[in-house]
Amino acid sequence: MSEKDDRTTTEEMLEFLDANTETFTFLSQVFFKELTEEAIETLAAEAWPEHTGNAALDRGYNLLRRYFKFSAGDRRSQLAVEYARIFLAAGVYTQEKRSAVPYESVFTSIEHVVMGNSRDDVINWFIQDGFKVNPDLHEPEDHISFELEYLAHMNAKAAALVRAGNNMDAIKNVKRQRKFIEKHLLNWVGQLHDVAQDYAKTTFYTGMLLVCQGALEQASEALTTVSEELPLLAA
Repeated sequence: MSEKDDRTTTEEMLEFLDANTETFTFLSQVFFKELTEEAIETLAAEAWPEHTGNAALDRGYNLLRRYFKFSAGDRRSQLAVEYARIFLAAGVYTQEKRSAVPYESVFTSIEHVVMGNSRDDVINWFIQDGFKVNPDLHEPEDHISFELEYLAHMNAKAAALVRAGNNMDAIKNVKRQRKFIEKHLLNWVGQLHDVAQDYAKTTFYTGMLLVCQGALEQASEALTTVSEELPLLAA
């Protein structure tokens, strides 16, 4: 095989970026509100892989398989209750009784409260990259769903740059993505999973949080390779 054949093609790069856009859009929707019956049935029909090479993904997929194998009855109502129990838990974050509210500030600020410094930093990231949270949603910008939606936005933007032949700006984009993942998601999503276990009655959302962690870990690693290969794209 020639050296050129070993190189990533533009088509392969776009497939990767488009897949990331879909993945992070999906995860953003999972954690923002209760799932619809249609979405749940779509997930129930998925063939979750067993060996991905990522420990968090493998654990997460196993928990999802377990949920759909043993759950019965009205899944929509069951998961709506589960969502409220885990992510809308009443009370404040303390050492004695933590709640799994999905805001970065709650897990990274000294006071463990919403609207902390991490939220301000996230807003600055969003502004710089032309991403805006819908103000009608009335949620802090460091909600996990918005941080994941930002990554979907950035992958779509990177794909558009590659399609336009602007690989240098695409490189800047993917480097920012990787830094954001490390600084504003992997720094707390594992803690969110651990606290969620204290509230969960099923394996669905704890499984999804592990899938999220694994997807972020894989993306962080892959984006490093992407930034190196973008200048060398094969036709």
